[in-house]
Amino acid sequence: MSNKLTLLLAIIGLSSQIRAFHVISNVEDGVVGNIDIETNPFIKIGNGYYYIETQAEKNWYDAFESCRRMDSHLVSFESIDEWKAIDRYLWDNKIDNGYWTSGSDYASLEKHEWFSTGLPVSLDIWAPGQPDNYIDEHCDEIGYKREISHQHRLNDLPCICKRRYICEASQAKTASFVIF
Repeated sequence: MSNKLTLLLAIIGLSSQIRAFHVISNVEDGVVGNIDIETNPFIKIGNGYYYIETQAEKNWYDAFESCRRMDSHLVSFESIDEWKAIDRYLWDNKIDNGYWTSGSDYASLEKHEWFSTGLPVSLDIWAPGQPDNYIDEHCDEIGYKREISHQHRLNDLPCICKRRYICEASQAKTASFVIF
């Protein structure tokens, strides 16, 4: 739980004791469906919020920094459902470029991990023969595409290559309070 949310809960709890209110609080993952909130520049895809850079191309390090400035991180795929949702969104919206992910093998050569989580890239989403570390390739992009099956695939590239990027926002939380 964030420090701001903890402080807010403490203030509400204290005021409820002073004024004899009874407060019930609840914190849930995600955003409740009936709440209309502005999430720009992030868009909801599946269960997450993502920013897809459609203009600027940056090397992996600059892309990583750009996401951090938006209080997010380069995308990592923890589930096949998340991967499929992003892949489908790219195809449906005819977004067809190479996009940096948080994947790299810098921590342990030839063992690709999501830099943002430290978890291994364990999903079967690599292009055929990838990753191959051909000529110092250590950073992972969504770039290889299969027209027949309409699927993008991961590919490793030199981190200094210029690509667009996808940022992933931290999981939203919904806090609700009932005061009586």
